[in-house]
Amino acid sequence: MRIHVRHRWLGWTTDGALRFASPEGEITVQADAVLLALGGGSWKKLGSDGAWVPTLAEKGVEVAPLQPSNCGFDADWSEHFAEKYAGTPLKSIVLEFTDYAGQTVRKQGECVVTRTGMEGSLIYAFSAAVRDTITAFGHATVYIDLLPGHAAERVVAEVSHPRGSRSLVQPFAKPSWPERC
Repeated sequence: MRIHVRHRWLGWTTDGALRFASPEGEITVQADAVLLALGGGSWKKLGSDGAWVPTLAEKGVEVAPLQPSNCGFDADWSEHFAEKYAGTPLKSIVLEFTDYAGQTVRKQGECVVTRTGMEGSLIYAFSAAVRDTITAFGHATVYIDLLPGHAAERVVAEVSHPRGSRSLVQPFAKPSWPERC
């Protein structure tokens, strides 16, 4: 087996050979078997532009429509929140999500708050399922546990004691926490 980098698959010749654009120009290759790893359609700069979809479709190969995946998501942050927390890493948090089929998944990891939402490895792990749920229902809810392993009572106690000028609202009203906190 040989791996040829910087080659772009162009389709087939009339006799069935594979056509490639290479740094040396167009080349053709006869092969008994082929594994096509062509990338998606979201990173044109690196060659993942989905240009291969029509070529396969012309040969009768069914290709599912390309959809966003491994992506961040927008959130409706307040201007204050976006200005104050954009770029903040969230370490060792837990995300919980129930998809459109009713499957609930919890994962621990890291992500980053952005000016317009969130991104990072933990978000990317959920991105396809969140995308599919948004497609099915028009929205999705992801629960974020910023202090996994801490009981809800401990969290309430920590945020309830006065912090003087660091507190935005006093006194703190005890919220009704969902059981999963």
